[in-house]
Amino acid sequence: MENKIYTMSDIKNEIKKLSQQIFNDVVSYRRHIHQYPELAFNEFETAAYIRDILSKNGIETDNSFGDNAVIGIIEGSLPGKTIGLRADIDALEIIELNVCEYKSTKSGIMHACGHDAHAASLLGSAIILNQLKDRIKGRIILVFQPAEEKNPGGAIGLIEKGLLTKYNISKMLGQHVSPENETGKFLFGSGLLMASTDELFVSFYGKGGHAALPHTRSDTVLALVDFISETMDFQKKLESEFPFIIAFGKIVAEGAVNVIPDETITHGTMRTLDEDLRKHIKMQLHLIAVKSAKKYNCTSKFEVCAGYPSLINDEKLTNITKKAAAEFIGIENIKELKLRMTAEDFAYYSREIPSVFYRFGVTGNGKGNVNVHNPKFDIDESSLLNSSALMAWLAIEINQ
Repeated sequence: MENKIYTMSDIKNEIKKLSQQIFNDVVSYRRHIHQYPELAFNEFETAAYIRDILSKNGIETDNSFGDNAVIGIIEGSLPGKTIGLRADIDALEIIELNVCEYKSTKSGIMHACGHDAHAASLLGSAIILNQLKDRIKGRIILVFQPAEEKNPGGAIGLIEKGLLTKYNISKMLGQHVSPENETGKFLFGSGLLMASTDELFVSFYGKGGHAALPHTRSDTVLALVDFISETMDFQKKLESEFPFIIAFGKIVAEGAVNVIPDETITHGTMRTLDEDLRKHIKMQLHLIAVKSAKKYNCTSKFEVCAGYPSLINDEKLTNITKKAAAEFIGIENIKELKLRMTAEDFAYYSREIPSVFYRFGVTGNGKGNVNVHNPKFDIDESSLLNSSALMAWLAIEINQ
């Protein structure tokens, strides 16, 4: 008996049919993960839940990358390269304000960035792909990655443990919710798309004391204020062809009405799109801190916690992926993904191998119209139908 020859059109139709069949399951996966969120580097229950679903669907897992990471393996029946599909699984320190049956059960922890949707989508893609493995070229590695939200991030840890080399992963795809776009829309862009991010920690030390006796003390408060003012002035005057951001979100000066404290601190963030600019800004901020401290008879401490690099989508792979997506969901549902100053640790994969990070709309049916990292963030769950199906299609199509 001859083996049936499947066309790409046959595969496309099968994926769409399977995605419909498992849609309710994918929604339930998302709701479970949403109800039981876990913070970065502590996603042990989430990982166990994902591992159990993969196992029940006959998908092999590699548990050597940590108890809070899940690596699934789908071996295609046809020769080909290895493709990686990535979803992040950690939540945020946010008190959920939504009223819904799947509201977070953990006080102060919430999936407010869509990672529950990313994980559920990849589970859906995995189930679809596993049922089509007789038509798949090469191997597909499912990467349910911990700790996207917290520096140094989970991606670099998996890479350093040898994930890419162990499986010889040649390309990587990742996706992210986009509340700015309606359900059914997918956004693709090539080249530089997201910023690098660094965390700034600046402290000023001096001899505090009575506010009415300036000759007996230094002024750590004025040093701090001067530093921030000079930094903002530097930011306004710095000319660069690349956008950049310097902002401070935390200021502490625990004195009193008439007491100047011995120490003041500020914590902030720096976003850049060019490595030379990134280095230059760090150096200048350090100099500003020293100058502000000296001006008010203080000492300073300037620390930078280096964060994720800029995210760059491979141009050739993006064009292939975008074309394949248009074939699956229609060119009218493809939009241009523009550069933004947010950051993503998917950037670590894109530094190592050709990678594409794209977004899918989640706004509809009265949901999804609140942005991420908000206590009322939610999604239109019908978006999970195409997010699961399209990633499965792309995994097959880009390895032809």
